[in-house]
Amino acid sequence: MIRRASIRLLLPLLTLAPLQAHAQVTTELDSLWADVAQSVATGDTDLYLSTYHPDAIFVSARRGITRTVAEDVEANRAAWDDTREGRARRSVEFRFTERLNSQTSAYEVGIFRYASTEADGSTRVALIHFEAALVKKDGVWLQLLELQTSDATEADWEELR
Repeated sequence: MIRRASIRLLLPLLTLAPLQAHAQVTTELDSLWADVAQSVATGDTDLYLSTYHPDAIFVSARRGITRTVAEDVEANRAAWDDTREGRARRSVEFRFTERLNSQTSAYEVGIFRYASTEADGSTRVALIHFEAALVKKDGVWLQLLELQTSDATEADWEELR
């Protein structure tokens, strides 16, 4: 009888543990996405690259591009430099539709909103569906794959509010 009572008391605690672990990992991943946003806003390529595994891959299915993230940064060097030197303003925000994770790996799906204002005053906003595969290595979350799948609409973006 005492054993059954103990099990009934422990069962709710055991079911909470995975939820707490998921919440902790999600908080850690939110920090990574905040670093990505900060790096884009400041043009800090070192911070940006620190959020990726050294061998990370960038894929834009919508543009037919695949290359390493380091190659992608170099391909967009002028934009990074313009931002860092104050000639342009850029921002990125993330909203998620799916966040699967464990203590060592994660898969995140969502939409990001990338906005830019160039030196000539022209502005651009891109809403893009994306997927990211991440791994936790030596206590640090790193993106292994950034896959940009398709353009999103403003309605898609607002649905994730």
